[in-house]
Amino acid sequence: MLSEVASRIRGGTAFACRISEPGPWRRSFPPKTGIGFHAVERGTAWLTTADKRPLRAAPGDVAFLPTGAGHTLSGEDVTVLSGCYHLADPQVHAAMRRLPPVSVVAGGLPRLAELSALLDDNLTDQPGAEATRAALVGLVVMQVLRHSEMTSAWPVPDPFISAAVRSIHDDPRAPWTVQLLSDRAGMSRTAFTRRFNKLVGKPPMTYVTEVRLSTAARVLRETNVPLATVARQSGYANEFSFATAFRREYGISPGRYRG
Repeated sequence: MLSEVASRIRGGTAFACRISEPGPWRRSFPPKTGIGFHAVERGTAWLTTADKRPLRAAPGDVAFLPTGAGHTLSGEDVTVLSGCYHLADPQVHAAMRRLPPVSVVAGGLPRLAELSALLDDNLTDQPGAEATRAALVGLVVMQVLRHSEMTSAWPVPDPFISAAVRSIHDDPRAPWTVQLLSDRAGMSRTAFTRRFNKLVGKPPMTYVTEVRLSTAARVLRETNVPLATVARQSGYANEFSFATAFRREYGISPGRYRG
């Protein structure tokens, strides 16, 4: 799933900056379709969202926002390295939506000083800086995910349900049914459905649809293959059924999404 997230964010636009102001300060960040972070280099920062108590982030900690939640950041004599990916897709990856909308990852970037120095060299408009900046912001996101306990939501913490989830991701175009997936998990259909809903947060076939359409979105963005081929590769019988499902999930047709 980390590879899928990496592929998804490569289709977005990276932004990074350093916030370093003397005395007390406060900044507001509106919600966006993307993945954001604030890595504290010096001092103590406080991150607040509309429906949560303030979270404290000390030097070496990373405030992580996997779905681009709106928030405010404040502190006094604090230096923060901030970055985000504005995603081309109208939705972040389904796995990211299962993570907390905001959290502080203690020691989330063990090589923060080194990454910070590299990013400094690419905050200009020099040739190649944009591509390098995107790669570095993506590296920070991946490092935070790997270093945090949040990855426990990725594989699903149940060997039987995890087997079914892996099967979906390994072959999203397979003719999956609840019965086939429950067989793969070695469980009864009723027990499997109940357990899947509890751990994944949605019914099995809803998850299958999300994975199929996420796969299709990546193919549309990265290739020029015909829509009928994209439909088949995503597990849909024909272009019409694929387009209907895609529009329902993303709000636009596959052709317009491709641009």
